[in-house]
Amino acid sequence: MSLTAPALLAAGAGVGFGHAVLPDHWVPLAVIARTQRYPLRRVLRLSTLAGLAHVAFSLILGAIVIGVGLQFRSTVERHENLIVGGLLIATGVVFAVLELLGHSHDDHGGHSHGHRHDHDHTDHDHGAGRDVIGTVQVATTHDHEHNRSAVTRLLAFAIPFGAAASPDLTILPVFLAASAVGITTAAGTLVAFSLVTLGTIVGLTLLGAVAGYQLRGAWIDKSANLITAAVLLVIGTLVAANII
Repeated sequence: MSLTAPALLAAGAGVGFGHAVLPDHWVPLAVIARTQRYPLRRVLRLSTLAGLAHVAFSLILGAIVIGVGLQFRSTVERHENLIVGGLLIATGVVFAVLELLGHSHDDHGGHSHGHRHDHDHTDHDHGAGRDVIGTVQVATTHDHEHNRSAVTRLLAFAIPFGAAASPDLTILPVFLAASAVGITTAAGTLVAFSLVTLGTIVGLTLLGAVAGYQLRGAWIDKSANLITAAVLLVIGTLVAANII
């Protein structure tokens, strides 16, 4: 009995680390932190929230699976991979589309601005009126850019955060075995699982972001959305295929 409890605590910690270390739990957050140039304080906050959500969802879903029946565990995990992988792939596609539309809009916008500029100089009688119209047009363009940027920021936060928070049901066998030993051991396995999971997600996300900050170059900032899209597409495909 005295040897069983420490072994189960170690198993809970090992399960937490083995799942949290998978790339879909921290790589998207780290890459987006670099491409969106988040300060480390924000990366720490987001990764901590993702780790806490991961632990909470795992425990809640685990309780539901225990209540419904353990035979549903594999079904839940299989559908979870498809859902998380599909969301990452969809978000990657959206980032790529936004990037392509952004370049197209910039090219068109530059041409239109030049045309309005020439036209303003050919008609001085209505200059004030055209200034007002021009201001409205510029404001509309800025609103459009602001809205697109807001969508990008929302996606950059929501989907990778959701992937990092995706539940882990591999703790269930350990927890059930610990429950047979005693309530203290069962609670201990959950605490070990939670602390190691949180520390792994936060630590790897911060390390990945710091490593990304060492990569400098105008091409990184210029292609931020495309880099993000590529990472999400690759990881999303691997998750959906149940490879990671």
